[in-house]
Amino acid sequence: TLLLFALSIALAGTMTLMAVLSGIKEQMRRDLEQVGLDVINVHVSPSIKNLLASPLKLADCDWMREVTGGSAAPFFATMGVASAEGASEPAQALLLQTTAEWGRIVPLQLIEGRFFEPGETGVGVLDEWVAKKLFPDGLATGRTIQVKRLGLPQTIRVVGVMKDPFEIRKKFDELDVTGSARSRILRMMEFKSIYVPGSFTRPDQTIHGVVIKVPRARDPVELAGTLWRQVKEQFGGEAVWVWARKEWIGNVIEAADFGTQVANIVWVIVLIVTGVMITTVSLVAIRERYREIAIRRTEGARRSQIVGQLLTENLLLSAAAGVVALALSRWAASLLHAHFISWPPAFLPFDLALALGSGVLLGALATVLPARRAASLDPVEVLRNA
Repeated sequence: TLLLFALSIALAGTMTLMAVLSGIKEQMRRDLEQVGLDVINVHVSPSIKNLLASPLKLADCDWMREVTGGSAAPFFATMGVASAEGASEPAQALLLQTTAEWGRIVPLQLIEGRFFEPGETGVGVLDEWVAKKLFPDGLATGRTIQVKRLGLPQTIRVVGVMKDPFEIRKKFDELDVTGSARSRILRMMEFKSIYVPGSFTRPDQTIHGVVIKVPRARDPVELAGTLWRQVKEQFGGEAVWVWARKEWIGNVIEAADFGTQVANIVWVIVLIVTGVMITTVSLVAIRERYREIAIRRTEGARRSQIVGQLLTENLLLSAAAGVVALALSRWAASLLHAHFISWPPAFLPFDLALALGSGVLLGALATVLPARRAASLDPVEVLRNA
């Protein structure tokens, strides 16, 4: 009973932890794929010089469209502080002046309203995080906000709210651990922005970057390399950055895989502690059966048969503990998902097989040595002292 209880609890904890870690990785994969596998980002490098005097001009959009064969939307980024009537505190956000083409290039979902149309002025679209910050108790569409940027106030009527692609962020207030130290341009990838129509009319007009949607049949990573070579020749190797979101997504997922592997050390430690407990319980349980084992020996049972019997019993017990643990872990994971985490735990076949195999192996290892010791005792001495 003690062995079944210890193994069931340990394996349930292990399976739950593995499911939560795998769930994080799977949710990140789903979230990142919404960012746009066919989008290329071109923007100035994060330096004060480039932010004040960007080398990129609106005319650069034309040759970038020719190289990629896709559609492009320029943007100009500045930090702003947004406030709204009834909001408890203002929200710091990246104010992105862009064109209506942005809403067709970046494949994000709208949870309210729409993206602004060509020719509209005085309107804006909020990222979900900004909308909840300014309007925690109601809809944002149709309401107005005040935005101060570079000391100048601006009134914006909200026409839509874009869904935060990072679903995993919803159980955290902030994932930005470096605050204002981060580049203003790179803050665009935090999805804490306000999108407003910009006036892009002069070819020599300064912009901070371009988002490009490549044709379906073209490889965005390959096109990003082609763009990078031309950008490097024209602006130098450090002034402008070019990267495909597909490649960035792959790198992030790879980093998440590594992080999950490191976190797996926790359940390995749990199993090691459990192994010590199981060994102690098995040692005590087998010692209490010395008389039974001695009687079997006197009736002709060989040592290998004694070890085989005890090992088979513990293996069956470990398998039963695995079934109980699976039910317990699914119940625990459903509670965690309902009350504490926003991503669904993922019970992957490989993880379950690894946990069950580890439990059965622990049961076997914890039984072999005590069983061999018990089988090697002199049955006459055992019965005499019993």
